[in-house]
Amino acid sequence: MSDSDDDFPQGLVVPGLQSDDRRGSLLVFLGVTVTSGLALIWPVYPFVSGIRPYLLGLPLSFAWVASWLVVMLVALVFLYHADTPSGPA
Repeated sequence: MSDSDDDFPQGLVVPGLQSDDRRGSLLVFLGVTVTSGLALIWPVYPFVSGIRPYLLGLPLSFAWVASWLVVMLVALVFLYHADTPSGPA
């Protein structure tokens, strides 16, 4: 039994982006993920890498990282609630 070439996906396949109802929430999540990644590396982080001032008792650099963790948690919760089950697999 041989397989035809139509059985194999061509190129980059992202299952969530195949349907239009999930595309918006996945693109928002992707945007937040890229933004938080960029905010935690070289171009942005040196601006907040100082020990002072303190924010809620934490040094600014630690509060910056912790706040981006909270932003990513909120984004994941949003993605979880926006993702509706498509039926039995």
